[in-house]
Amino acid sequence: MPSAHSVKARTAPSKAPVIKSLLISLLRQPGHIIALLADDIDGVLQPGLRQVNLAELDTRLFAQAASLLADWHSLQKAIDLASVWPAFWRVFWMSLPDPGNSTTPVMPQVAAIKKPVATAAHPRAFRGTKYQPPKAASPALDLCTWLADQRLLDAFFARHDFAALPALDAQGQLIVLAADALPPTTASLFFRHWQTTAQALPVFPDGFRRCFLWQLRACSAEQQLAWLQIWRRHCGMQVDDACRSENLGLLAHLCALSPAQSHAAELAQLLPAIRQNIFLHVLMRELQGQLSDQQMSVEQLMRLHGLSADDVRFEFYLRNILRNLGRQVSVEYSLIGCLLYESSDIGELRDYVLTAKHDCQDVPVEAIVRACDAAGIKSWVFLWDYCAELPGLAQLLRETRWEKFSQQAAETWLNIFYKFIDEDEKEKLQAKWQVYLKLFSFCHDVLINLTAERQDKLARIWSWFVGGWSNALTLPKAVHDFLPLMHRLCLPPFSIEIDYGHSLVNIIETWPEDKRHEILALDDRVWRQFERACRREDNVNLLTYGIYSLANATPSLLRTSFLATPARFFKTACLLGSLHFERRQLFMRRQLNTEWFTLDWQSMPPQTACQRLLELCEASGLDSPLPRRLREYLAGDLNLSPQQIARHCKLSLSRLPALRLRAIEAALWIEMDGSFQLRDASASARHALRLLAGMNHFSGRNRQSLRRFLINARNGDTLAYIQHPLNRAWYAKHPGVQQAIWQTGLLRKVQIGQAELTLAFEHDPFEVLMMGSYAGTCLGIGGLCDYSTVACLLDANKQVLYARDAEGRVVARQLLAIDEADQLVCFWVYPQKISQELKAAFKSYDIELAALLGLPMYQDSDDSSYDVTTILAQGWWDDGPWLEE
Repeated sequence: MPSAHSVKARTAPSKAPVIKSLLISLLRQPGHIIALLADDIDGVLQPGLRQVNLAELDTRLFAQAASLLADWHSLQKAIDLASVWPAFWRVFWMSLPDPGNSTTPVMPQVAAIKKPVATAAHPRAFRGTKYQPPKAASPALDLCTWLADQRLLDAFFARHDFAALPALDAQGQLIVLAADALPPTTASLFFRHWQTTAQALPVFPDGFRRCFLWQLRACSAEQQLAWLQIWRRHCGMQVDDACRSENLGLLAHLCALSPAQSHAAELAQLLPAIRQNIFLHVLMRELQGQLSDQQMSVEQLMRLHGLSADDVRFEFYLRNILRNLGRQVSVEYSLIGCLLYESSDIGELRDYVLTAKHDCQDVPVEAIVRACDAAGIKSWVFLWDYCAELPGLAQLLRETRWEKFSQQAAETWLNIFYKFIDEDEKEKLQAKWQVYLKLFSFCHDVLINLTAERQDKLARIWSWFVGGWSNALTLPKAVHDFLPLMHRLCLPPFSIEIDYGHSLVNIIETWPEDKRHEILALDDRVWRQFERACRREDNVNLLTYGIYSLANATPSLLRTSFLATPARFFKTACLLGSLHFERRQLFMRRQLNTEWFTLDWQSMPPQTACQRLLELCEASGLDSPLPRRLREYLAGDLNLSPQQIARHCKLSLSRLPALRLRAIEAALWIEMDGSFQLRDASASARHALRLLAGMNHFSGRNRQSLRRFLINARNGDTLAYIQHPLNRAWYAKHPGVQQAIWQTGLLRKVQIGQAELTLAFEHDPFEVLMMGSYAGTCLGIGGLCDYSTVACLLDANKQVLYARDAEGRVVARQLLAIDEADQLVCFWVYPQKISQELKAAFKSYDIELAALLGLPMYQDSDDSSYDVTTILAQGWWDDGPWLEE
């Protein structure tokens, strides 16, 4: 609907478009024309209408406007169609667009009559009242609504009796329809009107008129000619009729969605016929047909077309480009991502890989390729995504000397960028990223001067350090202080495999800044102890958890303990990390309220302090830290000189840090053992207690089942789970499984090198629960899937196979299971770094066991084609079948 302001801008030589637009504008606001006819013109016109050339507004035009307004009012109140039939057609023809006028006049909005609000004056909604206000009379016809909607009007024409009331043209003359003609439509009447009034209009082909012209009725002549050319090119396609028909339907649909834009259709016709249809389908589905020449150019489309000869991949790339475009991500950036995706030779098409949330103007393709080649990574596209997420990454990639990196170090260096991408903490990480951009060169320069086998350790320590340091403002000073220590830990005599995880960061981040020289001055002996404590990944996790809780609860204890007794500190932190987070926090709060931490040991007289230490040790069941002679002196059995007393007290109080840690350990065992009373039974029983302590409420029934097992073990019924009704029901459901053989297994001795190993099922349930800790996998204490060991123990369809040496030490282990189809499923052998001879021994054992059971071995590579159910447990970690030959 043109506004009054737009009238002045038109320069058509004829007054008709201006007059019609003005009349329709006045028609939408009837009060204006009434005032205009009744009073001085210039005095009542709105400021926008005053811009109209008043010389053109003669008396005849105002008469037409008044007549049109009267017709509209008569249609609003019509109850008889015949009486307002001429007025209906006058308004109809007046509302059609004129040739050359690119704007379609819009009919007035017809608002539904609102229901009166219940008030005291109109209490229709109040119960108990007899008075009801009269309802306003509704017109029998709704002609104004029909005129305002083309679809309603066509439906009205379809059921109207044109023989009784024939259609009228713009001059009020009858329109004669053939006897066998279909009822007219808005489109057919529109074309008839154009043919009789616009002599200069081109004679469009019937196919174009039928499929396109009605949608283009309000467009300029240039747009109509552009669509005509599109239609002609469509007609010239050398394709089968089915493809041609589908293509025509898509073009017509696109024209209806966006008649004023022909760019998308023109782009589509540059493609082969099949890809034309793909292009149009995807465009209408993703962007509702809206695509301008500023969004996608011909050159960009041709680059996309040339990426792959596979139409499926073409559609995949196009779909992601247009989806990103809908998020204001440029086609050029998305196209670079598609190029890297195709060059990576990734077979699987995954939409999320090419999903971009932000646009990026600088993508260093050459640097990305060099970085990924150095790391041995085929998927280049993830760095393309990071370039948008991390401003400045492009320059960092260019400045990195990838040719100086070992392959593993390059891969670790690239993985550092992932630590800065988290939507939940985006603002915090972006600030940290800006700091990192200024710091990376320090580590980079140190790293490239290391030997290849030591580069990866520094890259891993650097990754943990940068990712784990919480305060971005203090990070530059921390890098300056601790980078020499990180470099030192990467040199001999330290191992190249152990990187300490977050545990190192948790220690040094809580250290007072003015006392960092203390930790930097520690000799290699302390760091070698730390390295031994971190020899397994599960131990690193436990250390990380325990050190975090100690640092959070009492940083001073962490500092004094680490300096005075590092070995005991690592042991206590590892044991403390066995508790799950909530339980660990509560435990430390309780410990801080004990006399071990509340007493002011520094201000107490030495002899009094030693006496109190002795009492606390006796209460806690700890060995006394006091020398024998001092104990005898305090008991009155020996006389000592003041110098001897002072020397013995000094020695005793120097042991306070270690004694506090021992007190925490004793309290931890009481906390974990509770009513089970199993901590003195065996090392494997203590392991089971720690395993249970680390399970939180998310472990569900596995935690409950392990608790029930420990209660039975306390009562002397360790193997009660074997006869559990659910396990018996599983055997009853699988009569083909020979229970005696499956529960007993085989006993085989094999010679591996100079050692003789024994392969057998483990029948000690506490030893079964150590399967993850023995192999250093995620099923051990502190591992991500520690809950799974409960299922491996308690479920009747699972057995654990150990390989032990002559001293009984576990060398390797394997989980075996029987699925619901009575197949023997053999899972991976751990640890994976064992000899091929030992792997072959496990394979031979599996084959022999399957033959003895009379069950087939599962050999399919599809992990989803077997079903190993849980019985007493709720969940377990399935790491896939072991199918090595």
